[in-house]
Amino acid sequence: MKIAIFAIGLLITCSTWADIGSVTESSGTAIIKRGKDTIQIVKGTEIKTNDKIETKNGKVKIVFKDDTNVTVTESSSLVIDDFVYDPKSGAGKLGLKAAAGTVRYVSGSIAKDPKNVKINTPTAAIAVRGTDFVMAVSETGASMIMLMPTCEIEQNVNLKGLTCGSGAIDVETPAGIVKLNRPYQATLVETLNGIPSPAVIVALNGMAIGNNLMVNPPRTT
Repeated sequence: MKIAIFAIGLLITCSTWADIGSVTESSGTAIIKRGKDTIQIVKGTEIKTNDKIETKNGKVKIVFKDDTNVTVTESSSLVIDDFVYDPKSGAGKLGLKAAAGTVRYVSGSIAKDPKNVKINTPTAAIAVRGTDFVMAVSETGASMIMLMPTCEIEQNVNLKGLTCGSGAIDVETPAGIVKLNRPYQATLVETLNGIPSPAVIVALNGMAIGNNLMVNPPRTT
């Protein structure tokens, strides 16, 4: 029994301190808060479970071991709640919280089993079914979640022969659920117990996805 308990404790310790990904792109000033330590982020900085990434005037791209991609834009905050991954089976679990600013998520291998991915903002939970989306969180915690296309194109430009679809996500609060399944479709959740606004197609009008993505009721095209 003592051996079994020791083995479990060792597994938990290894999972907590193991590298789960790394920073592949970094510009400006950004830090990791890891326990009592503050770590300056540069390209190649290793990421661990329970890290809190805070960007000042910087921008950071993180690639996890399962190829999940997360981009944290300027003046934003992301918390790594959980990450476990077995590269042999492709199984694992991932938990992230976009705490402030704008964060973009592109799913990796773990998202093949949606129940093992938990993505949250201060006001909403997001159920992922293999896709690409953006979370923009205001100072009050209000969250706009927008689904992105599966290929990067300038919005409202008609490219002959090119079809850009999207995955699908459910944005959920205790008061209701809204499904997003079309490129640039978005919903706004203003309070933790509020109802997500009806899904609409957002008119970006050439605006880049970054910290200038305003958290307002989404405007339709």
